[in-house]
Amino acid sequence: MKTAGVIALAIVGGLVAGLVLSEIIGIVGMLVFGTPIGFKFLPVYLAAACAVAVTLLYRRSRRRSRPQ
Repeated sequence: MKTAGVIALAIVGGLVAGLVLSEIIGIVGMLVFGTPIGFKFLPVYLAAACAVAVTLLYRRSRRRSRPQ
């Protein structure tokens, strides 16, 4: 159950980070090139990448913390 909560938080965090990063890229593109630039579906891709990365890191940390 904890893993599902961690994954859900990673997805939400990835979406928020993707939105912020997308806006920053758009603003910089507008200032430098005079036209908005960006990556299509960046928040979705970043949310998926965060979910995978957090899952792998969470499992690794739980495996190391087990007493032997």
